[in-house]
Amino acid sequence: MTLSSRLFSRAIPVLVAAAVVLSACASASKPASNVAASVGPTPISTDEVARAASVFTAVAGLQQQQCGQPDGDTDTQQAACNRYALSALILFRLAESYAAGAGITVADADVQKSFDGFEQSAGKDALASALQAGGVTVDDVKALIKSSLIQQAVAKAVTADRLGPDGLRAKYADSIANYTNLHVDHILVATQAEAQKIYDQVTAPGFTLADFQALAKQVSTDPNAKQDGGELTLPANQLVPEFAAAASALQPGEISEPVQTQYGWHVIWKIGEDVQPFAQVKDQLLQSAQQEEFGAWMHEQTAGDQAVTVDPSFGRFDDQQLVVVRITSTDPSASQPTPTGAANAATPSP
Repeated sequence: MTLSSRLFSRAIPVLVAAAVVLSACASASKPASNVAASVGPTPISTDEVARAASVFTAVAGLQQQQCGQPDGDTDTQQAACNRYALSALILFRLAESYAAGAGITVADADVQKSFDGFEQSAGKDALASALQAGGVTVDDVKALIKSSLIQQAVAKAVTADRLGPDGLRAKYADSIANYTNLHVDHILVATQAEAQKIYDQVTAPGFTLADFQALAKQVSTDPNAKQDGGELTLPANQLVPEFAAAASALQPGEISEPVQTQYGWHVIWKIGEDVQPFAQVKDQLLQSAQQEEFGAWMHEQTAGDQAVTVDPSFGRFDDQQLVVVRITSTDPSASQPTPTGAANAATPSP
């Protein structure tokens, strides 16, 4: 989940973008005094950071949270929030750069819809008071919502492009249990010998499903069997792996040989299955793949033309988490003098 999403996620589900653990290359060069950071050639101004931090502070307050976490006794809440806001803006710039080249846009109606949901969740009067107290406007909130929606769209597009149709279908095949509902009947007993005896009985010519269910009510040790005759309808990924694999391998109407699980020995009669088609779950597959694929793409961008530079007065760019962190005395950049009025609010410390 991206930084901005952590604050907005409870109020605006659409702002929950892909969770990413990313790498990036940070330069030690110091940008111009009114530039907090640069993403490639694109600057992020100190004014932008201040506005974003004020919005995040207002939203956090509505949710009884803090905007960022101070790092050490000499850090301040404001400095922590500035780092938090700057980190989110860096992520947004990377996505917006791609969106501009790929023709990805977000409609004003979608931004308004997300804002309306946020306002309803937070309370119109409470939100207005919080924004007024923070010196920010509804338009400031909408700007961050728009950036987050663009980021979501870019994450989806990048993931689809990197995987391609074949890669996405391969992921579908690998995770087919997540999209398969199995309808089975089973008899559970304690030993393999008992299960084999039952298997021989139920596979005799003329033995029906009704007979199978009646037998389950008599002999199965499954505590529910006396009521349901051992019948189950569940997603394959909610069944123990051995049971799910055996049931999935059967055709409707087929009966498994004895299958051992942690509960004992099963004989399974497959009644049927319902598999969600690829087209129906494509968006879910893209969403689940975004952490890996979008993260890898971000790493490539920040290691190349979109390298990130951060004014040391705000901190340094962490090359593992893609966040701005406080400079400490163990950092190479700590030898640089801290500018007057530094956003870190203190000189580097251990």
